[in-house]
Amino acid sequence: MNTPSIRMYVDENGHETLRGDLENDNNRFLCLTGVIMRLSEHKILEQKLNDLKSQIFGKTDIILHRREIISGKPPFEILKNDDMRNNFNSDILKIISDMQYRVISIVIDKKAHIDKYGILRAQNPYALSLEFLMQRYQYWLQEFKSPILGDILAESRGGREDKNTKETYKIIYEGKGYKKLKNAQHYFSSKEIKLSKKSDNIAGLQFVDLISHPARRYILSQNNLARNINPTSFEQQIVDILVKDKFRRNKNGKIEGTGTVFFPN
Repeated sequence: MNTPSIRMYVDENGHETLRGDLENDNNRFLCLTGVIMRLSEHKILEQKLNDLKSQIFGKTDIILHRREIISGKPPFEILKNDDMRNNFNSDILKIISDMQYRVISIVIDKKAHIDKYGILRAQNPYALSLEFLMQRYQYWLQEFKSPILGDILAESRGGREDKNTKETYKIIYEGKGYKKLKNAQHYFSSKEIKLSKKSDNIAGLQFVDLISHPARRYILSQNNLARNINPTSFEQQIVDILVKDKFRRNKNGKIEGTGTVFFPN
């Protein structure tokens, strides 16, 4: 295995099953978001998040997780104080704005997927989104004049899910997926995806967790599938930062198809 200098941290939003009530927006969409960052930059991110945690919560072993942060559930109950919430939001927005990284986000519309291909012919949504993510990550790595290697770190989902993730990655890496990834060995440092538990306190995984839902909302809004959002809301402020200069884009500045994918479209 070669040593990577770049890593993509991946977060999953939604679930991969094609069964159930897909008319419900909570079930309808699967989103995978990747934050691409140099490992040297990740050390800076880790320090910034630890400084923030120490300042707001008094300790660094807290795992930042969007849902608990929004609700103010323990250990984030201090954020029910408006001043502390405002300070926390301001600091998070500054980190999201100041750090050097690129974002690629994939949304699979499972309802449209089944409507178009049928339940028997429809591809697994997780496999599809991971392949689209890996493709665009490889394209980004290919843009460097000198060869550069990257790898992928995703959050562990549990026994069977982790096994499926590893097998799916391997199939895509070997060029046997839906879109046939080519020459992955020249750009990916490993034949295997890395997985870490939430409790491992990985800065990059917490960072992408904060970004993934706003990225998802942006993609849905671009396809007229998102409910109205307050333009001054915290989530919209994150979206604005991503759109300004964090989403990967092509040489003409276009985000769609390069830093975001909506499938099927």
